[in-house]
Amino acid sequence: MAATAPEAPVDVGVIGGIGQRLELADDVELDVRTPYGAPSVPVRIGTIGGRRVAYVMRRGLGDVLQPHLVPYRANIWALASLGVSALITTTASGGLRESFAPGMFVVTDQLIDRTQGRPWTFYDEGPAVQLAEPEPFDPTLRGLAVEALAAQHVRYRDFGTAVIIDGPRFSTRAESRWYAAAGGDVVATTLMPETTLALELGMGVVNLSFITDSDAGSTRADAVSADLVRRRTAQARPVLVRAIAEIARTVPVPFRPHTGVPADAVASVLARTAV
Repeated sequence: MAATAPEAPVDVGVIGGIGQRLELADDVELDVRTPYGAPSVPVRIGTIGGRRVAYVMRRGLGDVLQPHLVPYRANIWALASLGVSALITTTASGGLRESFAPGMFVVTDQLIDRTQGRPWTFYDEGPAVQLAEPEPFDPTLRGLAVEALAAQHVRYRDFGTAVIIDGPRFSTRAESRWYAAAGGDVVATTLMPETTLALELGMGVVNLSFITDSDAGSTRADAVSADLVRRRTAQARPVLVRAIAEIARTVPVPFRPHTGVPADAVASVLARTAV
């Protein structure tokens, strides 16, 4: 039977991408209810890298949720209600440039949002809050992520602009080239509104993206396909797990990111009635 609350607040959260199930030591399943319905899966609390973390698989068990159907607000609200202030996310992505080639890991630093129709804010009721996010990813957490990848001697980029599209279809060749011309380095489907929702509830966010393919704009032989994404994501899993463990281990205690959202506004969202 799932528990309803951890014994103590958990300050590090992890949201895993497609095929990125994370095994935790001494884990328990929590039935966290939110004002936005159920999270993608029950939240799991366990230990990795010697640190207690709260973990959610954003696309559900077996990756059954399409990107536009992920309950982003429920996932983020659930983690924030448990005390998470540092959020580690992983994603699979397509490379839009030759310098962002398949097999590389990317610590993203910028976003271009091309999604439509997703519930993208907690502040559509109550006090008016406008999030300023010129740097959407936390610099302290990004530094820890770069160190974690460098220690594994893998190919990585310590920067990258992710273009977020709705999916579930992949880009046309013209779209892929357009995203690159607009300044994108990789293309993904789930980082928005997840990232800004986390910022709205006072979390610092770091994203580890793994490039599985060359997307549609490339002439490479490994242009995107669903099978290729799954196979290469599985190959990247050990590196991502080790990186997550190292980041979690080294997150400062306490960790207090500066997101610019007033604490009382965050508290008002977390005080909403769960259903």
